[in-house]
Amino acid sequence: MKQLILVLYCCLFMVACVNWDVTGPAGPEGPPGPPGQKPPGADTSSIVGRVFTFNEFTTPIWPVDSVKVTLYLSADSILETMADTAGYYQFHGIGTGTYNLSFHRNGFGEMKVFGQTHISGGTLNTTVQDVSIVQIPVQNVPDSVWFEYTIPNYINIRIHLPPGGIVMTGRNYEVYFSKHADVSDSNYLTGVAYYAPNTPKDWLTPYFSPGDSIYARIYVFPKYFYTPWVGWANTVRPGAYYVDPASGKVVYPFKSKASALAKGVFN
Repeated sequence: MKQLILVLYCCLFMVACVNWDVTGPAGPEGPPGPPGQKPPGADTSSIVGRVFTFNEFTTPIWPVDSVKVTLYLSADSILETMADTAGYYQFHGIGTGTYNLSFHRNGFGEMKVFGQTHISGGTLNTTVQDVSIVQIPVQNVPDSVWFEYTIPNYINIRIHLPPGGIVMTGRNYEVYFSKHADVSDSNYLTGVAYYAPNTPKDWLTPYFSPGDSIYARIYVFPKYFYTPWVGWANTVRPGAYYVDPASGKVVYPFKSKASALAKGVFN
């Protein structure tokens, strides 16, 4: 009996030592299987963010109201939602991709965000930069502007604001100069990105000679914001402008097209 068991053990050992890794010729290709299923949690992460609203004098408006946020899925497909009263919004279940967004409220400049990258497949949200939309100025456009020559070597620009208007920092006005009355922010000889009541003549002598007609057009452009703690800020508020990918230009969507014109003689 012991001899029989020993013989069986030796046979099993020899079988175990044989290399069975032998690959034969490939068989015919089988029919395609059913479509694969998305793993649990795929396409469930959200695109979220917050929008702030300001009036034409750069004062915050609370609560946030009537701000429509649009997410562009493709050239002919969009999703829309409304920001809540604190300014928060959310798009749920967005697939991986690169998206553009816009922020709209009647009477306010429409802000845009381009090229927002989003990766889905889990519960980690994509947070869009904070956005600020500002009321397009309607009350603080100067009723009139004019030149004065009371200080030697300066041209003084005076402005009159409507009753009740708030006199903002001079950096929230733009002034453009020309020899012609059709001067504008796209048709001018020279300009300054802020309102200077006393403009040195040296700034203008490369463009004007004594006796030339001189025109100045002033626009309201509230890009510097006021806070009770620090007064007028020295920098433009983030999220209040965007770069147009088509032109590469910086766009301030709340810039007013309304303006006032001063006329005088350069001397």
